[in-house]
Amino acid sequence: MGRICVITIDHNASTVSERARCLDDRRGDVDDLRSRGLVSEHMYLSTCNRSELYMALPDSEDESAADILSIPGTRTLYDYDAVRHLLRVLLGLESMAKGESHIVSQVKSAYASAADCGKVLHRLFQRAIGMAATLRACYHPGREPSIPYIAVNYFVKKFAPTTNERGASRALVVGLGMMGHETASILLQMGFDVYVTNRSARAPDKKIADASVVPWEKWRAFAAGCDVIFLCTGAESPILSSSTEDEMPDTWVFDLGSPHQSESRGSGVRVTLDDLNEISRTLMEDYNKSLDVLDSEADKMSGALLSEISMLTSDTWKHLALARAQTLVHERAASHADKLGVTERDLETFASSILKKFLHPLISSNAAHSSRAWRILSGEYEEM
Repeated sequence: MGRICVITIDHNASTVSERARCLDDRRGDVDDLRSRGLVSEHMYLSTCNRSELYMALPDSEDESAADILSIPGTRTLYDYDAVRHLLRVLLGLESMAKGESHIVSQVKSAYASAADCGKVLHRLFQRAIGMAATLRACYHPGREPSIPYIAVNYFVKKFAPTTNERGASRALVVGLGMMGHETASILLQMGFDVYVTNRSARAPDKKIADASVVPWEKWRAFAAGCDVIFLCTGAESPILSSSTEDEMPDTWVFDLGSPHQSESRGSGVRVTLDDLNEISRTLMEDYNKSLDVLDSEADKMSGALLSEISMLTSDTWKHLALARAQTLVHERAASHADKLGVTERDLETFASSILKKFLHPLISSNAAHSSRAWRILSGEYEEM
């Protein structure tokens, strides 16, 4: 099978700026390593909190592809540790908001669009996604946090109750993607006076229908009258300048973008994803303890998952099938040699040559499903 490897950099050891497109810049190097036979398969996973490269490495690598590709701040994990890491990622145990499930759709999307997976990574991601769903159903405490949830609760805890002398606290959500919708929904549930704005003409869905819409070209001026604004767009560069922020010193700014969507401000409060990483550890301490059982079960199942992948992608079933065939040839030659008037050895040699000729297309095949065919021939029919 070779080795399974992942190079990862995430919120635990880097800032938003350090990990943004970190491993994407190595795509040319990965292509070169594949042409040299040092990487068999690969897949990228990039989210606001992590940048990762999953690889299947051949047994015969003369130099380490991981050493060539790794850069300061990244971690390199192999085999059991790599499988365990993917399972923990799918369970949200490696997330900033520990235990969240949004990461599952992000992994599925990255896997669905990956063009360079082979039988090892296909089997790894398919089985890991299924196993994570089972573990979550059995051992997850049933509620889950999110980055917007942590951000809103931190603001309430540090700033004030959701109502003040003029009524409900006024919040503006900039961007109506998945994170923006969730942020607005949480704010509404907690009693905020919520306003939303989006660059493209997109009406709020039913879940946030009570939010008021601010035209995109007017949101910066409107933000000055808000208690808090949440930046949730996918902008590649800051959409809120430091000078604009300093004109509203009493307004909190939560920058939930990767890369950053705001600039450092001289006055007022600005909270970024880097800040929320530290905040979540204390704010969610009790909740995180409720995930200990899920964490423990993930460790146990990682070994089983690696064993299954190794068995189904190695020559194990081929050897078993050929051994079974040879046993049948020997038994039939022993029982029919006298009847046919030939020696047992000659009949066995003749039968073996026909068998090898017949199986040659399968023996020489590296197709993704050849492992299943060998498993059937070996006498193992059950599906995993």
